[in-house]
Amino acid sequence: MIGRIGERREFERLSRHGRRANTSTLWCRYLRDPDAVPPRVAFAIGRAVGPAVVRNRLRRRLRELLRTATCGEQPLLPSGHLLVGARPGAGERSFDELGVEVTDLLTAAVGVPA
Repeated sequence: MIGRIGERREFERLSRHGRRANTSTLWCRYLRDPDAVPPRVAFAIGRAVGPAVVRNRLRRRLRELLRTATCGEQPLLPSGHLLVGARPGAGERSFDELGVEVTDLLTAAVGVPA
């Protein structure tokens, strides 16, 4: 389960203090916060990624991948705030390719060894 980031001050804290990570078509900022249970996630998917249908499909896929990343014995996404963005080309990735990128992204951002 994941929550949503909605307050401006959470975005400001993320931009000032968040840890950055990048893959070929995704980027993120992560800020650990033990009070953020479940983890809170926001998406930044601009028009350069594609039309609304592509952006919304990508957002749904990323949300599902992040939801599954919070489950299990050793979750990749501990409590905190996460802003995930996409670059052009992310909309053409398959679900499995996005899964690999999300795993790499979270490993780099959160600091959990693969």
